[in-house]
Amino acid sequence: MRHGMKVVALAALLALSACGMGTPAADTKEAAKEEAPGITLTAEQSQGLGLQTARLAAADYRGQITGYGMVMASDAIAQSDADIASAEAAAAQSQAAVARARALSTGEDAAVSRETYEAAAAKAATDSAAVLLARRKAEAAFGTGAPWRNAARRAAILARLQSGRTVLVKVTFPIGSAVPPQRFSVTRMGANGKSWTTSAAWDAPADAAIPGRSLFALIDGSDLAQGERIIATIPTGAPQAGVLVPRSALIMGESDSWAYLKTRADTYLRTRIDTSRPEGDGYFITEGLKPGQEVVTAGAGQLYAREINPATEPAD
Repeated sequence: MRHGMKVVALAALLALSACGMGTPAADTKEAAKEEAPGITLTAEQSQGLGLQTARLAAADYRGQITGYGMVMASDAIAQSDADIASAEAAAAQSQAAVARARALSTGEDAAVSRETYEAAAAKAATDSAAVLLARRKAEAAFGTGAPWRNAARRAAILARLQSGRTVLVKVTFPIGSAVPPQRFSVTRMGANGKSWTTSAAWDAPADAAIPGRSLFALIDGSDLAQGERIIATIPTGAPQAGVLVPRSALIMGESDSWAYLKTRADTYLRTRIDTSRPEGDGYFITEGLKPGQEVVTAGAGQLYAREINPATEPAD
């Protein structure tokens, strides 16, 4: 009888020991779950918060300098061209008159007086100065690097401008920008989408009203209208690899921008987002997130409210 009681007591002790050995492992597993970074939700809780996610796609980003300007009216170029052409025609005529007067005022059989010759020479000098003035005015208006430096080239460009096949734009980049490029891209202000690359660019006269570096450029094949406002961009540096975070994924909190990264099937980790490089409908970042990862694009605000105030958690 006493021996039987000993056997029963030993069995009970072993059972209690076995239960005690299992408890620390279970506690450790539960603690590890609680200490995992981020917010862990059940499927029902995620559905209740209306969470939706999107996978991040790889993207490339290249720094750029941004300038602003407008499409110039072609009548200013036409007027400049007419002034130069008129001055050149008058100068050619007066030079021919000087040559005739010189021939007729020499020798024993001179047909005109010396005074007539000198008057013709003075007129020729005045007309030559008028040509120089017209060209200087054109340079003051359109810069010394304008591509219409001769009559044939000027006529060809003017024909394209008047037909609308080419437009002339003037843009100004910020002070200290590493310009000048031979080409840059132009988009219509207030509209994302189509852009055009300039076919030629040159320095424009400084504008006291708009500090910075100004450039003229010709653009072929665009649908830009005269007087339209434009945005110009010049790429800088080498392209960088990263991801594009949708604008809908961002939330503001603690004086910073965040997005929730889905780290597991039921866990969401708040990640800081650098918004210094906007790109289309999102932001390009190089750190913190990788292509293929998922971020919350709907319900992130509710998720943030739950994180900072766990007392608002609904009962499971």
